Amino acid sequence: MIKQNETIQADVLVVGGGTAGFVAAIAAARNGAKVILLEQRDHLGGTHSGGMVMMIRSMRHMKAPKSAEHKKVMITSYESSFEDEQLVFSIAQEYIDRMLEVGAAWGMTGQATARQLFDPEIAKWTIERMVVEAGVDVWFYAQVTDVLLSDNTVRGVVVENLKTRTEILAQVTIDATGDGNICAAAGASFEFGDPAEGHCQPMTLYFVMGGVKLDDTLAYIQNHPEEFSQDYVTTVLRLRDEGKPITVLPFKAKIKEALQKGDYPIPYGLKNVNPDTLTYMARPMFRNGKFRYDLISHNMDMAYNVDATDRKELTSATMGMRHVAVRMAAFYRKYVPGYEDAYLVHTAQVVGVRDSRRIVGDCTLNKDDVLAGKHFPDGIGRYGSVVDVHDKDGKQSLMLVEVGGSGWFHIPYRALLPRGVSNLLVAGRCISTDYIAQGCTRSQAACMMTGQAAGTAAALAVKSRVEPRAVNIGQLQKVLASQNQLI
Repeated sequence: MIKQNETIQADVLVVGGGTAGFVAAIAAARNGAKVILLEQRDHLGGTHSGGMVMMIRSMRHMKAPKSAEHKKVMITSYESSFEDEQLVFSIAQEYIDRMLEVGAAWGMTGQATARQLFDPEIAKWTIERMVVEAGVDVWFYAQVTDVLLSDNTVRGVVVENLKTRTEILAQVTIDATGDGNICAAAGASFEFGDPAEGHCQPMTLYFVMGGVKLDDTLAYIQNHPEEFSQDYVTTVLRLRDEGKPITVLPFKAKIKEALQKGDYPIPYGLKNVNPDTLTYMARPMFRNGKFRYDLISHNMDMAYNVDATDRKELTSATMGMRHVAVRMAAFYRKYVPGYEDAYLVHTAQVVGVRDSRRIVGDCTLNKDDVLAGKHFPDGIGRYGSVVDVHDKDGKQSLMLVEVGGSGWFHIPYRALLPRGVSNLLVAGRCISTDYIAQGCTRSQAACMMTGQAAGTAAALAVKSRVEPRAVNIGQLQKVLASQNQLI
């Protein structure tokens, strides 16, 4: 077959329409650029929507738990908490407000909770409306096969299908692929996984169960305070009575029983699990203006030591996680009260990859910067999430450490500039950080913030006819501040 060849021009090209990419595209278009947004799937939002990660953590500063018992209470309270300072606003808050208008998010207009709940299905539609209204040219089913590069300068990318080979030329390209695919193809340096062994954090495939009688589940929790802690029991029952979001924690006694009988699924890549360190969440879904206590979303670590940039490894892990989801549904039916007649509704369209490549930028945000709450002269936004690094071997518990200093740190603009490559910006979980700092910046609010900064900087670079590295930082910060981003 002879392919049709075509060349298309854009001011700003955004590759990847996930949590960072859709915001980057909106920001660039609203600041006057002609924008093309490429997405290989059939929806925008990535793990935010198709991945069913139905909460945005954390648009507010998040306090760390003081003890293991306090941790349980805080985890189930984050979704309804308006405490502490809100740090992320702008397009992220606008998006939440639009979701609130159509009954697809829980909360109050103009504010976000510490972990903002929303309906991931309506998120797809809302994001599409916002992107199209901004004037962005959206390309679904767009498979990038090459990067157009000369003298370490990115000129654009090639998109191909069986019919057409299209060269998209752009003055600025934004890599919002999550895995840093464009940066890597352009020759940018990157780091991968933890420094000691190169292992990445475990992956997740969200799954939803229907037909749950959650009040029966909560009655079991109420009758077993020794398993969950009395403070947690009191908190979760109060939230249920108030019609607020709740988080149901693991049933560790049931897990131990199931392990002994061979009824508990072992995550892909592990040989065994430690019930005492398991931390996963089950939450009622929010649909059409209220919580559906019979429809429960489950989030657990399912695949370990996987390279998400390797097609064969990711394929095997995805199949393994779906197998785990089916067996987890069977475990819940057999062991957990309230689930006796429950069924698996669906698994997520998109795998939840916590980390893969981390692009090496002009500045690398590190653990000390985060924990000290460091301020940078080229800061493009404030962030105050706890450090959340999931264990890589199934033996250690999560690391939930609070940001110090003022309760927030700056994300520097230089962390969005891949070292040694021109006309290229990066946004989302693969910006320039070390392994621990990425435990903060991989979360959705940070991805949206870096997306907005990258899109805004790209538009300013086009206007000024300079490459992104030469954008005036003061002007960038002024524009972001005028659009309600805290600097």
